Amino acid sequence: MSRALRIRGFAMSDELDWNFVDRDDAKAEIRAAVEYLLRGTTGGARGDIVQDILAIIRDIANGRRPDPLDDDMPGG
Repeated sequence: MSRALRIRGFAMSDELDWNFVDRDDAKAEIRAAVEYLLRGTTGGARGDIVQDILAIIRDIANGRRPDPLDDDMPGG
């Protein structure tokens, strides 16, 4: 499973500077992103996406940052 969310084929970067108004604003963005990622999915595909999201959250909670050069491809 991939541990990097991809939007339009590009892995999201930790280096993006998000300017949220407050925590509620940040949560609304997360909710919108999750709804987008799950749109049109069912069953196992939906479960795989949820597991990817949870893995990202676990990594962040444990202080691990993704390797921006790791694209989950052999040799990468």
